[in-house]
Amino acid sequence: MVDLSSRPQQESLIFLTGFMASGKSIVGLALANALHKDFFDLDLEIEARLSKPIAQIFQEEGAAFFREIEREVLIELSELHDAVIALGGGTLLDEENLQLVQQSGISICLTTTPEEIWKRIEDTDKRQLIAGPDTQGRVLSTATQIYRRIETLMLIRKPGYDQSDIIIDSTHKPIPQIVQEILILLEPYQFIR
Repeated sequence: MVDLSSRPQQESLIFLTGFMASGKSIVGLALANALHKDFFDLDLEIEARLSKPIAQIFQEEGAAFFREIEREVLIELSELHDAVIALGGGTLLDEENLQLVQQSGISICLTTTPEEIWKRIEDTDKRQLIAGPDTQGRVLSTATQIYRRIETLMLIRKPGYDQSDIIIDSTHKPIPQIVQEILILLEPYQFIR
């Protein structure tokens, strides 16, 4: 059972977290529609602000610059009311971001397996983002190397994901089923509706 005694009663934000391609954006939009809330995607907000895709931001400006902008946009979004916000896959790596999310609303983590992530990104632009360059400037070229990076990043990010209020496995589930599961698990948080 969820302990609501220490939670602010005016919470109206729902944050979706999880690894790249776990379904945050598509589930977030469907959840927002079901709850009659606004929907925001943190990565799309950053792309709109900088007029370039995330992969290009990482490539041209570096990870540190991206994380700085990410924090600024997250702070702005956390001041909204009655919204569902899809976070970036690495947003909760930053302790300040994690605390901000925990103080501002309910967090829901969508989990899946490295195999499923690989299937979902293999033929997409997201593969480029995972392939690199990493913090040492390495660009990965083989499927095996990229898959191993997915496994490594998932392990690194797991502690942040594990602090979510609700955790749902999104593997092999249709979007309506995931949304229905979330709605059931949100029942103890009646005040957010």
